This record gives sequence, C-alpha cells and structure tokens, in this order.
Amino acid sequence: MKKIRLLITLICIVVLMAVSTVPAFAAFNNATLDGIVLISVGAPDYRGNMSYSRGTGFFVGEKGDNPQYIVTNCHVVEDFILAGKALGGGELHVAFDEDNLEEAYLVDYDAEKDLAVLKLAEPTTLRSALPMEVIDDSMLGEEVYAVGYPAASDATVHSVTSFGKKDATVTTGSVSRLITESGTGRQLIQTDASLSGGSSGGPLVNADGTVIGVNTYGSNLDKNLFYAVNISEVQPLLDQNNIPYVVVKSSGFNPIILVAVAAVVVIAIAVIVLKGKGKKAPTAVENKKSAFVRSMAQQHGGMTVTLHGQPVQVGRDRAVCRVIYQDGTPGVSSKHCQIFFNESEGMFEVTDLNSTYGTFIYGGQRIVPNTPTKLAPGTTIYLGEMDNSLYLGLE
Repeated sequence: MKKIRLLITLICIVVLMAVSTVPAFAAFNNATLDGIVLISVGAPDYRGNMSYSRGTGFFVGEKGDNPQYIVTNCHVVEDFILAGKALGGGELHVAFDEDNLEEAYLVDYDAEKDLAVLKLAEPTTLRSALPMEVIDDSMLGEEVYAVGYPAASDATVHSVTSFGKKDATVTTGSVSRLITESGTGRQLIQTDASLSGGSSGGPLVNADGTVIGVNTYGSNLDKNLFYAVNISEVQPLLDQNNIPYVVVKSSGFNPIILVAVAAVVVIAIAVIVLKGKGKKAPTAVENKKSAFVRSMAQQHGGMTVTLHGQPVQVGRDRAVCRVIYQDGTPGVSSKHCQIFFNESEGMFEVTDLNSTYGTFIYGGQRIVPNTPTKLAPGTTIYLGEMDNSLYLGLE
C-alpha cells in the first residue's frame, strides 16, 4: 500500500508540473489572435460599382502600447492603390468584428517584396502588437502556424461569423526551407502550413506566438508548398517610416521537454515500485509521436523534416521536393524517391521514383522502383551513395 501511495504522489507531481509549465493550448499560442485583423478592400470597376476583396494583417508596435500600425501583403491592398486614395477612389477598412469597422490608411508599400504597412487614425485598444523574430537554418523542421481569414473557409461551410479574432483560421506545418528568390533577392520561408485566398498578409508564427513571416502564396506545382515573406524583409520598411516594433530571440526552452523528462523518471520509478508486485510497468507506446526524416548528408547540416500525413518527395528538383539536394550531388536524381508515414500501421512507406542510381536500405538492399516499400521507424536509407543517407524516425 505504501508503494502505491508513493507512485500516486509521484504521478501527481508530474501532472502539476505539466499544468504549470505547458500553455493551456499546448502548441499554438492563442495570444496571436489578439494581434490579427481582417482587412477589407474596395475598388470601383469600370462602371463605378464597388467590388470588395479581403485579406489579413497583424499589428506591430512597442510591447504594452496600444498599436496603430498593421503589416500585410502589398497584393492585399493593390486594388486600393490602383484606385487611388482620393474621394471616389478605393476603400480600405479593418474589421475588429462585424459591427466594428475602422478606416485604415496606406503608409508605405514595397511591391517587389509584396509588403505594405497601414495605420489607423488613432491607436486601438482592441488589439495588441505581435513580436517578431528573424529565423535561421536552425529552425528548419520546426512547427509553425499560419493565421488568417481565408474566404474559402466561409464559402465552403456557411458558418456564422463575425470576422472577429475568434473566427480566424489556424493551419499548422513546419519550416522546410529558407529561400532567396532569384531576381528580387527577396527572403522567403517555405512551409507546408496551408494558405488560401484571404490568408495573405497574416502572420506565420512559431509556438511562442512570435511572427517569423508574412503569409503570401502557395505553389502552383505542389499543393503542399506554401510561402511567407521572411520577417527580415519587413523591418527595413518599418525602419524607414519610423514605426516601432519589437524583435525577440526565442530562448529555445521547451517546457514540454521538462515534462517529458519528469514522466520518464516517474515511469522508471514505477517499474521499480511495481516490480515486487509482479505488475508490468506502464509504457509510452500509446503516446502519439511525430514521424520525421532527418538528412545525414553534410550539405544539410542535420536538417529534419516532419511528416504531416502527406508524402514528401526527395531529390534535386526545388519545385516539388522538400528534402532538396544540391545540383550535381552524385547519386541523386531530380525526383529521386517519395517518403510517407502510414500512421495506422506505424510504418514508413518509401517509393523509389525510378531514379537513375537507386534507393537503398542501409546494408545494401535496393528498393524496387515505383513500388512502396514498408520500413520500420529507425531505418536508414540512402540515395545512390552512402553520403546521401536519410534516417526515418519518430519523436
């Protein structure tokens, strides 16, 4: 009986640690919703009739101050720009909810970077400013969230909506690549967090609720590839207009890790406590884990890509592949192989896409082209040569 009481006490300690360290909404930070707003744009057609479109924006400013300035995409307000600012031209409003619209004014824009800054006549108490962070390659594979007001969300299901912050749509994905766009030098973030019309201009945030990018567009070639303008492109536009903002640096501390470590300790103690009673220790098999692909190639620097129920292509083709090898990499074809994690079976499915040099299981067995091959988590495969190894795992 004393052993059982000890076990119960230890479990209670872990639960209390979880409650005190992990946010109530475990991954997405709900505070992000306090910083976004729907943008309504009106412009007259050739007959003088107004037509309307919508997008998303987010507030920037000093921490604790009532914000006044909004960041969005240039293409969100493009019709307003073309219609002109004078009486009889375009209309530009932000909607805090269906009964609270406020006129906004264009401060500045950069069409090449696809960014624009708006302002309200006066600072508002209805929203708060969001902090920003410039990311680097260390964030590849990390979870991110795209927030906005996609029109398809309300058109697909005729929902009751007030266009307030609680009516925003949140999609999740991971950072798969950081890109410098040819011709413009624009810095982009590639992700698989879904976007559609109306999401443009909304923030791409990490689990801390920090804005790392401005959601912009999706790929015409792959329905799982989406792009956000890196927040590094926003800062010069704010600086040249003397607009205040906050830049933070993530601490890297993840409270979930602390809870996980504590849980492992409890399980270990439970095994010792219950061993004398002939009972089996609890396991973590039933816990849902995320599947990932980790490149062991030197050129990727340990890059990890999380799988989200969709197949991932690997190769040199930058248009469709999420694990991208440099042009000229020996043994790697343009579209070399495809990797999918079957959650119901707990197995990876690897398909060689008829590559020139083949896809191999570590040890030398070649995977039959165009035939899904089931592999257990913990398996290592390689593309053509051992230097192009990929580890398939769960975490």
